[in-house]
Amino acid sequence: MGENYHGGDSDVLYYQMTGFMGGTDDTCNACRAMDLPSPDKTALLLDFDGTLVDIADKPMNVVVPDATRALMARAWDRLDGGMAIVSGRTIDDLEHFLPEFEGPLIGTHGAEMRLDGKRSQTAEFDQAVISRVQRLVQDFGALRPEFLVETKPTGIVLHFRQAEPQSALALRFMESVAAAADGMRLQPALMAYEIKPDTVGKDIGLKTLLDRPEFQGRIPVYVGDDLTDEPAIQLAQDRGGVGIKIGEAETVARHRLAVPADLVRCLGAWLA
Repeated sequence: MGENYHGGDSDVLYYQMTGFMGGTDDTCNACRAMDLPSPDKTALLLDFDGTLVDIADKPMNVVVPDATRALMARAWDRLDGGMAIVSGRTIDDLEHFLPEFEGPLIGTHGAEMRLDGKRSQTAEFDQAVISRVQRLVQDFGALRPEFLVETKPTGIVLHFRQAEPQSALALRFMESVAAAADGMRLQPALMAYEIKPDTVGKDIGLKTLLDRPEFQGRIPVYVGDDLTDEPAIQLAQDRGGVGIKIGEAETVARHRLAVPADLVRCLGAWLA
């Protein structure tokens, strides 16, 4: 993979040590096909849920494996700061799950950022509209407890992972709320619907990040699993970089891996 990829017998040894060998040839081949740039030339941009960690039944129940924490520390060192997390999670959530990570965080789909340890809001929002939307969805969730409601600084999410047969009801309700809220839009996600401002998107936040001095001249490699990641994947590829999709959903990404553990192994091989 790129200039630092170790070919030949060292491939086999590395994948044996990391658990790739034995029924995982497809993953090995997918890793090789990515042809990632060398780490010192890369801007590594990672989603969190479904990308670095497996999806859980509830957002706060996810577990960050030790192998993932070790990989992030190694990547942060090897990329000399050219790494960031880009998530729909709030900055508070990301800091809770990744307390050791000192790098840039793009949270709430780009609505908030942490750069050099300092937090900022990336755009102005009509907080009165957001509050009204939140109250409507919270009231709906109180009436239909099979759905999980997640409040965010710039909007709200209705999860139907525990009520998949009722997904059409969730969609109709969230569509009607979003249509009545000026400046807001509906964002479909994996087993969820989110209402957020028109001006918020992971690709929008990513453009701001990539313009910073430590990212200029680097080749973006974006990895995500959700519909919300698709614009950011496209942005990375449009800038001559690499887009990687985790999971089986349709995507604009040119490369794909099955699960977060495969990504950890691929990046580990790339950094070796």
